[in-house]
Amino acid sequence: MTAPSFDRLRRHPLIAGVALFNAFGAASGAIGLITGWLSLGDKVTDRLPWGSPVIAGVALGVIVALPNTALAIAAMFRGARCGPLSILAGTLLICWIIVQLAFIREFSFFQPFYTVIGLAQIWMGVRVLRERS
Repeated sequence: MTAPSFDRLRRHPLIAGVALFNAFGAASGAIGLITGWLSLGDKVTDRLPWGSPVIAGVALGVIVALPNTALAIAAMFRGARCGPLSILAGTLLICWIIVQLAFIREFSFFQPFYTVIGLAQIWMGVRVLRERS
């Protein structure tokens, strides 16, 4: 199977928009955790790995912000990896929520919201792969 030619690839503005939204939110949260601007409170901070919001912030940046940034770039600039990146970013986002619930054991409306967004990213990625077949 050969890679699709650039002429057959198209931009995916919806995927790019969702990815930019996720990347911005995750990067903002990561920066807030790393700098101490965003406080989780003593109870939740104690539940983080090594009790470190810095490690949590770095993990958020690496696991959620970076893949979504890569996806946004691929979606805006006709990247051939847009479909697989969308599936990966959505899967990582859902995994982040699951791990977050396991560690902090606190519920927020953000968790179901971002779970739905992750599922939507997976769905959009599958659609991109199917349209290229």
